[in-house]
Amino acid sequence: MNTWLWLNPTALLPTLAVQQLFHALIWLAVLSWLGVACLPSYDRRWRWLICSTAALLVLWVWSWVLPSLGLVFQTPSLLTLCACLAAAWSDVQGPSARLFRTSSNTRIGTWAWLSLTVTGWVLLIDAVGHLPWDVYSWGFDPRLPWCAWGLAGLWMVAAYLTGLPEWHAKAATCWLVATGLFVATHAPSGNAWDAWLDPGLWLYAHYQWINNRWFQRTRINHS
Repeated sequence: MNTWLWLNPTALLPTLAVQQLFHALIWLAVLSWLGVACLPSYDRRWRWLICSTAALLVLWVWSWVLPSLGLVFQTPSLLTLCACLAAAWSDVQGPSARLFRTSSNTRIGTWAWLSLTVTGWVLLIDAVGHLPWDVYSWGFDPRLPWCAWGLAGLWMVAAYLTGLPEWHAKAATCWLVATGLFVATHAPSGNAWDAWLDPGLWLYAHYQWINNRWFQRTRINHS
């Protein structure tokens, strides 16, 4: 184990209050997004208002729901929280349409979903001990989030200055904000990998990567 972690093993762990707060906030965002994704194409503002209110009532009235979600699925990542908030903001501002049914200019690129997919597989292989390095423990290194913050900032600046498709700026902003929240709070677990990726987001990245590949192949076949 690294010397800095041995000297101060609890310095990078979130407090219990912070864990509980982000556990509730992130699950509220995720449940709201799931509700919006399942609703038909009503007005965006009403969709988010109805689903957020319903999710809040469910978590408040049935107090067993939130602990059960924690036991089964743990706490989703901060990147998931930022993605849900970004989807809500974009969905409310844009024209009335299904969530994430965007043009090719705003559709998240295939390689971005592939990056999340590959990262998840690396962490999974590391978890079963089939890698020569302990990748997960790197997430406790305080230099890793600062490096990621710098990369996300450069990505966002490049997106604005070079005229990249709109999704680059949105994805970079989500990563930047998620990393900033992690640096400030160390939520949800004190490990940077848990702040950037969770099993739900990882599985969703698989779906989006396959869907984007199918979309690109279909577009090529019809061109």
